[in-house]
Amino acid sequence: MAYATLTENLDNLYTTTWQHMKSELIDNIFDAVPFWFWLKNKGKMKPVEGGRWISEPVVYDKNDNIVWLTKGGTTSLSDYEFMTIAKYDWRYVAVPIVRFGVDDQQNRGKAQIINIMNSKMENTKNALISEMETVLFQAKTAADKKPFGLQDLVQDTPTSNPSGGSVGEISRAAESWWRNQYTNMTGLSCSVHLVPKMRSMLNTCMNNLMMDAVDIIVTGQHPYELYEDETMEQKQIVNKTLGDAGFLNIQYKGIPMIWSPSCNSSDIETTDGRMYFLNTNFIYWVYDPMMNFDMTEWKAIPNQVNDKAAQIVVACAFIISRSRCQGVLEGIDTL
Repeated sequence: MAYATLTENLDNLYTTTWQHMKSELIDNIFDAVPFWFWLKNKGKMKPVEGGRWISEPVVYDKNDNIVWLTKGGTTSLSDYEFMTIAKYDWRYVAVPIVRFGVDDQQNRGKAQIINIMNSKMENTKNALISEMETVLFQAKTAADKKPFGLQDLVQDTPTSNPSGGSVGEISRAAESWWRNQYTNMTGLSCSVHLVPKMRSMLNTCMNNLMMDAVDIIVTGQHPYELYEDETMEQKQIVNKTLGDAGFLNIQYKGIPMIWSPSCNSSDIETTDGRMYFLNTNFIYWVYDPMMNFDMTEWKAIPNQVNDKAAQIVVACAFIISRSRCQGVLEGIDTL
């Protein structure tokens, strides 16, 4: 009976401690990666309560019923289609925390319990940070259960659907208005072409419309350093918000540029890198407040005496509501 009481007390201690730590850990997770920090700072972490899927309104056309009038002129009263709905599936991630009864018994002093608990929580936080950065830059496959990554939302070849299926259940192969901008730089010398291609991509994404203006450029270490080499002799300006948070960044035409190691392949020196030009007014990380890094109850592990497990669970999705103001330069190399 004494052991059962110890186990019960530890269940409550772990759960209560996690609830106190959760807000700080969420901040740590999303503040550890520069792009997630950027979205969080802009208020693009969007709570959505429940539902079978996430519905996001998408505007694809404008009102063409505008007319210039003379005296007695008339206007068309016919309705027009200008909006549709992008539908994204919920995705679920869980991180297990396992406790062995022997460890509970041998470390039941208060100091020992706190130490081992903090170690487990720190390990869980680091695992989530690593996974969230990997997911951000991944390309989703049709079989996996992960959310879309940047390679899906801002495709290298947006004239076809990504391998994970149509984006928001809207076909990019069929709907040109749902495609992002893209340029392949394979075989082009960066010393000659990188900056001109960046300028062209920026202008194409924005189309000289304020609402479509790119607000951040995200790339890997290799393209970042290539651009840094091009501007080494110039005065380099950094974004204060990102700089104060401890993230390296430089600016291109007043737009902050950040890099992530997960935006590279394994060989930084030879990879065909990517550079994303993003308008984050139309990009969101969606989560359900009822399942946002919450800990489940502790459950006994079958056939393992006094061993127990719980999970940290998140219901989430990474979504986009406007594609044509997003762009990517891909195939950036050292030629």
